[in-house]
Amino acid sequence: MVITVAAALQLLMQTPSPSVAPPDSLLSVAEASDYTATSTSAEVTDLIDRIRRRSSIMRVTELGKTVEGKSMPLVVLADPPIETAEQSARSGKPVVFIMANIHAGEVEGKEACLILLRELALNREHPLLRKVIVVMAPNYNADGNDKFDLVETNRPGQIGPAHCGVRPNSQGLDLNRDYIKLEAPESRALVKFLTDWDPLITIDCHTTNGSHHRYVLTYEAPLNPSGHPAPIEFVRNQLLPAVTKQVKDRTGYDMWHYGNFNAEHTVWETYSAQPRFGGPYQGLRGQMSVLSEAYSYAPYKDRVIATTEFIREILQFTQEHSDEMMKVRALAQHQTTEKGRNPRPDDLVGIRHRVAAFNDPVMVKGFELAKGGEGGAAADPHAELGPPKDFLCVHRGRFEPTLSVRRPFAYLIPPMVEMLPVIAKLREHGITVSPLRGNATCEVYTIASMDQADQPFQGHRTVSLDVRSRLEHFTIRDSTHIVQTAQPLGTLAVYMLEPQSEDGLATWNFFDGFLEVGKDFPIKRIRAAEDLDQHQ
Repeated sequence: MVITVAAALQLLMQTPSPSVAPPDSLLSVAEASDYTATSTSAEVTDLIDRIRRRSSIMRVTELGKTVEGKSMPLVVLADPPIETAEQSARSGKPVVFIMANIHAGEVEGKEACLILLRELALNREHPLLRKVIVVMAPNYNADGNDKFDLVETNRPGQIGPAHCGVRPNSQGLDLNRDYIKLEAPESRALVKFLTDWDPLITIDCHTTNGSHHRYVLTYEAPLNPSGHPAPIEFVRNQLLPAVTKQVKDRTGYDMWHYGNFNAEHTVWETYSAQPRFGGPYQGLRGQMSVLSEAYSYAPYKDRVIATTEFIREILQFTQEHSDEMMKVRALAQHQTTEKGRNPRPDDLVGIRHRVAAFNDPVMVKGFELAKGGEGGAAADPHAELGPPKDFLCVHRGRFEPTLSVRRPFAYLIPPMVEMLPVIAKLREHGITVSPLRGNATCEVYTIASMDQADQPFQGHRTVSLDVRSRLEHFTIRDSTHIVQTAQPLGTLAVYMLEPQSEDGLATWNFFDGFLEVGKDFPIKRIRAAEDLDQHQ
């Protein structure tokens, strides 16, 4: 017997029922439509406002505005209530940030946020809010959200809702490829939030398609190994296993690490470690994050409820382990700053990476393919499947560096008008950039080779450089700026300013006017504190 993907998953899942039915006036569009529809931006805002009027612990502010000028609502839930980043910092409580709808056809995170914020906002006695501040941005890509069309047009193969929005924002940008260049107002607003509120952990809600498997939701911790290992390992080795077990025990939903099979079903491989993506970017910031990917081929109702339950268990875990998690985050920030004060010759920062396997193989839950079916990441969503089958796979779920550089004490940005966008971009990321005068022995990069992409990607022809270095002594001119790595975002600064980085500012054309083989790259490195003689 052969069956479709959706039918097979429906047989394997059990949908939990809510313990208390909410009033009809506070139902989300997904709930009110029996999971056939999703919310417009106006409906998201309207439901948030209706819930706010009944809550004493919920405040609503704004993450920012979209390209089209739509508001991106930001909901803050805390007991006692707060509204600003300054109030959050004074409270001493950790912040859990939940964002959804970055790709606006991937709607279940948006609907799950509305369900959860209703539950939390109307329960003044909820023990979570005594320990944790919950902040939600349920409709991040509000412009894309409202470009409704049939789901088969905007999200081919996805099982419901009937209509949904589109992936890019109104500039045509994929917001989950914009974390380094920050070209979209939505991206700039989000990164400013990450700097101002410094969330302990971010949950980023998506939907994935790809290979046929039996997980209603897959997830991932930050993947870039240049980020401080403590937050990354805590999420991967402690939080995610505990949450997975709790969700399975309570609901029957199976969840596991994000990935796709190869055609032979012998490899399960994750996505990129480049910080243009949110998870790797936040790892480089030293912040915990979880990528949540509901399964496109699962029924819409299951996707919404599974995402809701996944977030709920992360909130519960954070409540129970907040002290430990805050110590891990503080350790990462402190150690990153201290490494920059007196960089060791053996302190290397990876700036190019390749995917690698874990030591032990894993069993991955999939299906036998019917005759003529195909496996791999590009599997046909309408394929007919055979019975459930578990596959023993090599798990290519981590990354290792292929090129590393010694962490420097600082970078020098020369006093050129062409460098003003670079300084502005670093500051948009929250990286400290300061004026400098003095003398320094610097490491100077000369461009040895250059390759530029033939085809544009996200409006850019990305650049890859190779360089050689030499030492020179400089008298630092007025209006020169310095980026010291002795700051919590010091590793991110290294990754962004190194010319050979796989996803730095050079990649995204910030230095194109200076790129010529045989010429010097404009940014110089100061290797150690003693190489700088600074004066006012």
